[in-house]
Amino acid sequence: MIKPLLLAAAALPLIAAAPAPVTTPLANSFRSHVAFLADDLLEGRGIGSRGHEIAANYIAQHFARLGLQPAGTTGWMQRIGFAESRFASERESAVLDLGASKLTLENGVGLVVSPGNTAGAEEVSGEMVFVGYGLQDKSQGIDDFAGLDLKGKYAVVLSGAPDGMNSEIAAHLARISKAVGADAAGAIGVITIRTLKEAERLPWDKYASRARLPRRQLLGPDGQPLGDGAGLKVRAAIDDAAATALFAGAGQDFAAVRAAAAKGMVKGFALPGRFTVRRATSVERISSPNVLALLPGTDKALANEIVVISAHSDHVGMKAGAKPGEDAIYNGAMDNAAGTATLLEAATALVKAPPKRSVLFLATTAEESGLLGADYFSRYPTVDVKRIVADVNIDMPILTCDFGDVVAFGGERSTIGTVVAAAAKAEKLGLSPDPQPEEAVFTRSDHYPFVRKGVPSVFLKTGWTDTRGGLSCKDAERKFRLNNYHEVSDQLDLPFDWNAAAKWARVNIGIIRTLANAKAAPRWYEGDYFGTAFAPNAPKAPKP
Repeated sequence: MIKPLLLAAAALPLIAAAPAPVTTPLANSFRSHVAFLADDLLEGRGIGSRGHEIAANYIAQHFARLGLQPAGTTGWMQRIGFAESRFASERESAVLDLGASKLTLENGVGLVVSPGNTAGAEEVSGEMVFVGYGLQDKSQGIDDFAGLDLKGKYAVVLSGAPDGMNSEIAAHLARISKAVGADAAGAIGVITIRTLKEAERLPWDKYASRARLPRRQLLGPDGQPLGDGAGLKVRAAIDDAAATALFAGAGQDFAAVRAAAAKGMVKGFALPGRFTVRRATSVERISSPNVLALLPGTDKALANEIVVISAHSDHVGMKAGAKPGEDAIYNGAMDNAAGTATLLEAATALVKAPPKRSVLFLATTAEESGLLGADYFSRYPTVDVKRIVADVNIDMPILTCDFGDVVAFGGERSTIGTVVAAAAKAEKLGLSPDPQPEEAVFTRSDHYPFVRKGVPSVFLKTGWTDTRGGLSCKDAERKFRLNNYHEVSDQLDLPFDWNAAAKWARVNIGIIRTLANAKAAPRWYEGDYFGTAFAPNAPKAPKP
């Protein structure tokens, strides 16, 4: 899952009881899947690596043993191309030329800039235009790009979205429309400047530590860059001192812009000077597969409809520059071998009594690179996307605690939420609302590309309460995020409760089975933003 902020610690964390011995066949089977997928042999399941290919083949062979139908473009696999860009330069810089003065910014100091799309040295220069938050949405009456000439220029954009907007809508618009709007307007790049809120949330030094990281670009079947804002040459951010210099010669200084942005939307205007990025890039083409299997439905009238269960199989690979003898493998046991194991157990259970609708099992790749595998599938589905009526996505359940509730991110947006509640109740579990709505988790995992195709979707997680009514599961998630998330310690020796893992699998199996057997397909609720935006003509359900 794309990383949110760390959870706040519980005031009085409870000490969880020692996990019960593993006693059921389901618990043992679940553990076996996690043990294999998180083994050192798979070297962290980085995309394009031998380890991830082993994982993909393990998943495919499990599907084959069950007698499912291959649903990829070539057998079980949907092979996807990526361009992995790295800096070939020892130093990258940008020059802010304001005529009377010039300011040179070094990547990793006052500048964060990504590698380019093409190999070799390059200089990308252009004038600049401030575009406010860079948001576009007709339904919200927002178009920050309207009336601004951006052709061949840089779009200078505030981070995030204004306060007061629904957090999930704001996260969606901030994630998509800045790059899409700038690209559509003919901009050559986007320069992000930070709001006061963002500056308080994340110190610049920590933000700048991301500089010089490689960048992965999704490629279409024609080998060309694919995705939101794919035509942009530069994506950069500058620190507050550079932003102050940039706005010094404009009609409004940076402090005034920030103050206005803290109160709401701000209008854009042309900026003085030019911005020139100098860098050299090396590009390697790699490939990595989604793995797909189909269980045909048994009802002639409903089998054409498909319920998807998805989980990502990739993780973040190996630690660069590890010292001799140091653990260098990001095993990804919880993230997301546990989610993949859930998918595999769902397939095992459902083939024993196939439901009325068809079920597509989708193990995605490149989630850790920005939901790229799911994004590719949504753009080039191996089944008719109009047949897909729901997606249930599993990513990083916290299985070190005997959880007493589940959270369905997006459950309040469609009728899937009532199905989740019923399946949870069958396991004597509660269904809790999003405990941290400000984090906008609904836009941060592989269901999100399905949402953008108009498919009612939920992202399922274990909740914060335990079976005794306490908050030890909140503390367990806090500890995992602080100590193990995207660390080499996310491995099998964590205190997994495999009986809780079996319970988690049963809940998900119940959800998929109910969705696939229901008389009516899931529907977005009337007036829901995402249903209105992406499925405007689909029938809606009255919101309870």
